[in-house]
This record gives sequence, structure tokens and C-alpha cells, in this order.
Amino acid sequence: MNQQPLSLYLHIPFCQYRCSYCDFNTYTSLGDLKALYADALCQEIQQVGRSAANRYHAETIFFGGGTPSLMSATQIRSIMETIQAHFPLSPQAEVTMECNPETINQDYLRKIRTTGINRLSFGAQSAVGTELQTLGREHSFQTVETAVNTAKQVGFTNYSIDLIYGVPGQTLESWHQSLTAALNLDTPHLSLYCLTIEPGTPMHRWLHNGQIKPPDEDLAADQYELACTLLGDANFIHYEISNWCQPDRPSEHNLAYWRSRDYLGLGAGAHGHVAGTRYHVVKQPRSYIKRMNQEQATPFPFTSAVAGNESLTPDEQMGETMMMGLRLLQEGVQASLFEQRFGRSLTDVYGPTIDELTSWGLLTWHNHGESLRLTENGRFISNQVFHRFL
Repeated sequence: MNQQPLSLYLHIPFCQYRCSYCDFNTYTSLGDLKALYADALCQEIQQVGRSAANRYHAETIFFGGGTPSLMSATQIRSIMETIQAHFPLSPQAEVTMECNPETINQDYLRKIRTTGINRLSFGAQSAVGTELQTLGREHSFQTVETAVNTAKQVGFTNYSIDLIYGVPGQTLESWHQSLTAALNLDTPHLSLYCLTIEPGTPMHRWLHNGQIKPPDEDLAADQYELACTLLGDANFIHYEISNWCQPDRPSEHNLAYWRSRDYLGLGAGAHGHVAGTRYHVVKQPRSYIKRMNQEQATPFPFTSAVAGNESLTPDEQMGETMMMGLRLLQEGVQASLFEQRFGRSLTDVYGPTIDELTSWGLLTWHNHGESLRLTENGRFISNQVFHRFL
């Protein structure tokens, strides 16, 4: 039986502190649950692995959070061994762990590297101290430099750095400083995210109380344009709207999302998508652990901890394929793959919409109609373009 490729996302919800902009499913006061949580995560992997009946292999794995690097190396090893027992790893599988720079040291990195982790994602966010304070981060950029250099020393060659622009008080000059500092670390990959102030976060409260000013959309656009220029000059490939990489160094796990491939979401609050079915896991870690200790038989891809699911219609699947695929700036939506998957051509389904967006200079055909991509102008208003397909 041919095994199908699958990506695995594992959510680690623990943090030492909560960043002022964060609305993710994270908790700062539940660190005593880490051992129980690791056991529950292994139970969930076993449960979904049994229902998969050896039909899949793991092509990419991503430990996200939260702060996965708060888990002990022994706990990470147990989780990785459980995955490998139920979802054999592809020989070149990319296995990423998100790390807060202040949570790691040489001994820890050396140990997790032996578990199969081969890529690190560092949440740097800024190289400017005042911006880090605004974002609620407790590290300095010097800590980031130490963490990256330590990772290199123990043998990691694949790593990424996250930065945020559109931060209150940030200028074009300070953004240039952060980009330059990250490039000086010779990182193979950069993820650059425009700050969104979400309801319920401390930053949203500060905005409401007048402690900070609303983000300047024009400045954020200038910052994005500066990043495009600076990273282009450094020979980085702008392969996705928010992601740049050195040649042949993209995030394979995130490519699986953007190419609308199947992935399992495991752990409290995780989301998964397999064969047109979307589901989410219960958010509260204590509830998650309790559910996994009361195991019950469930059909693939569900587990005892799944709190809800929905089956997407063909129209919804096609719309999501357009939204995700158009984020890939060098690749776009491949006409042949779209037709192969849905049995209908791009122009049959979306002809008038494509024609209109093309006439407005927001979309363009490449390679004689083989792929549909955003134009440079389209990148700046990509959400409006995506909305036309949903």
C-alpha cells in the first residue's frame, strides 16, 4: 500500500509570559501540566495513528505554540518517538520547533537535535529594545544572536527568524535596523508579519485607553516595500507574501498549508484539515488531558479531544485553494493541479473574476497560462483579491 504524505502540527500551549499582542491559545500559569500534557499528546498521536492504519507518512512536523522550547528534551523525544512509531518519517522530512531565544542553551539544543528536530524558528520580533518592550518580549536582540550562534555550534543549519512590522512607535529607520540585524545572522529564512491588534489583548486595551496610537497603514506599506527591496538586494527569494528565504530554503511545512495539502492538528486548540474535513481540538489544556485519558474509538482524522468539525463543500475547497495558493508569489495556483484536483479548470470556475482582476493589474498568468499569480500591486491588497474567491 502506498503511504500518502501528511504534515503534523503539534501545539504546545505553555509560555513563561504573555506577549502584549498575542491572542493564541497559550497559558502562563499551567507549567506544572507539561509532563501530563506530553503524555496526552503521545496518546493522541497513537489514537489517530491507529485509525490511519499505516496509510500515511509524515512529510513535515511543526512544534508550535506557545513556547515549545519550554518542554524538556526528554518530553520532545517521547513525542517524536511516538510519531515515528505511527507515521514513518520521510527521509528528508523537515521537523521544526519554535523557540523563544531566552529559553534555550547549548545542552538543550544538542539534546533536541538528537530527537530529530532539524529546523528552528526563533521568535525575535525586533532588534530594537523599545519595540521589544512594546511587544511584551522579555529578551534582547543580543539574546537572539546568542541563540542563533549556539544553534549553529551544535549543528543546526536550517533556521528562521520572525520579525514584526507596523509596531506602535516603530519607524522606517528602526525597521531597517531589525532587518539588517537579522540578515547579519546569515539566516536562511525570514518571516515578516504586520502587527494586527486583536481584541482581548493588552495591546488592544492600550489602544482603547490611548496609551498607544493606531498602526499607520501607510507606514506599514512602506516598511513592507523596504523589506522587499532590502531582502531582494540580499538575494532572498520572496516566495510567499510574508516569507523570504535563501535559494531552496523555504519552510516546507508552511508550503504544505499554502498548497492545500492534508495536515493533522494535534494538541490543545490545534486545527487540522484532511480530505476536505476541517476540525479543531478542545482548547483548555486540562480538558485536553482529561479527554485523552478517556480514550474512545474515533474515525480518522478525529481523536477523543476533537471539539468540532465541518466538511467543506467543493466550492469552499476551491476558494481556499485559491486563497492559499495565491499567497505563493513565485508559484501561484497551478492550473493543471487545480483541474486535476477538482475536475474543472480555473477559467471554468473563476473566468470572469480572473479576467476582471487581471484587467485591474492585480493578477497575471505565467508560463502561457500554466499558473495564476499575484502581481506586485496585488500583493499590497492581497486580502481584497482573496475575498473575490471566497
